Amino acid sequence: MPRKSHIRLMFTSRWIRWALFRQLCKWVPALGRSLNFPLKTSFVGEFAHSVVEDEMQELAFAPEDLELARNVLLAAMANDAGDTSTYPTGKTPLRSVLFRVDHCIVTGNTMMVMDESGSSVLKLWPGDANWNEAKPALLKSRRAPPAPAYTVTSNGHFYHFFASDVIPLLYFLRRYGTEIGAMTIITKSSYPPYINHTLRAITSAYKNIEILELDKTERLMDVSALWLARYPNTFEWMPVTRDEANDLGQLLCDYYQLPPAPAPDKLLFVSRGDARLRRLVNEAELMAELLDYDFEFFLPKSNDHKSQIEAFRTARIVISVHGAGLTNLLFCQPGTLVIELFPANHIKSTYCWLAMRLGLRYRAVIGFSGDYVQAFTVKVPLVIAEVEAELENNHRTALP
Repeated sequence: MPRKSHIRLMFTSRWIRWALFRQLCKWVPALGRSLNFPLKTSFVGEFAHSVVEDEMQELAFAPEDLELARNVLLAAMANDAGDTSTYPTGKTPLRSVLFRVDHCIVTGNTMMVMDESGSSVLKLWPGDANWNEAKPALLKSRRAPPAPAYTVTSNGHFYHFFASDVIPLLYFLRRYGTEIGAMTIITKSSYPPYINHTLRAITSAYKNIEILELDKTERLMDVSALWLARYPNTFEWMPVTRDEANDLGQLLCDYYQLPPAPAPDKLLFVSRGDARLRRLVNEAELMAELLDYDFEFFLPKSNDHKSQIEAFRTARIVISVHGAGLTNLLFCQPGTLVIELFPANHIKSTYCWLAMRLGLRYRAVIGFSGDYVQAFTVKVPLVIAEVEAELENNHRTALP
């Protein structure tokens, strides 16, 4: 399958326009400030008025899990974001940070937290602002509420919303909720429904939290920002425990009024549908075989997260191509088997880590190399062999 060259990927018309505007703002800094276009990122700690937490911890595979995951981990070193040098030992450092930064600006078009001058995006790692953080726009100013505010910055990405926004927020609320007191969550009016539902679930559990929706044409001024993060050196490993996943699941089940989960018995094939990236070319062939084993076809929809939670919390086996839909492993019950399908040239450890972190069982099936949008095929007998081994094992276990 053909692959785009690095040069072709880089020099798109969008990138060229952005680079030219960036150069213009370097020559005329006032233009960048007036159009809410920061040129750099700055270390948030330099602007902090108080430091509630700044700690280094460690995330690590359990020794028995590390042996099972080693093949995926070693292959993922070339594809995972961040520092993967410690993968052979199955460990990565985790920085846990909660700062309070007064007089910030939050832009509705990018949902980035900037310093008072509007010249820097606040981050853990200083450097140049990228095109997701800096987009020129004339924005109407809006005054922030007096309570400390946390900004949802995942911009609608399903995995990053839970990994970078929800899990850290709930972690700090459990530890410092009394100290923080009343607070506001800043979100975007155009975010997908699952984000607004999850935030409402949080406000249902924490009565002193309010939601403020920011329009893409607005910027919020004089924000007292709660800048919180739990970032591993590899950006792929979600810093979540089994207890934290249980708490999140219960919070959402209460919000959606779901009954207690029955024993998991569903066999689930999770499709990526018409997703642009990582389409399984021979999905129909695989699904035809899986139907013989009573698998259900499931296509996650961003406007119906309730059905995703229901499907995953009752699943005994989950088969899926690598993709953000596997974030729903957060809602699986311990012992569920996860079979993740990869193109040979795009193996990542994100859900291998998450599955084992949550007490799920994990297998990887590597397909053929994908094209420039990672579309690929997989050998169907390899997937069926994993299914038959699992079902046979369950049959032997059930015998008297």
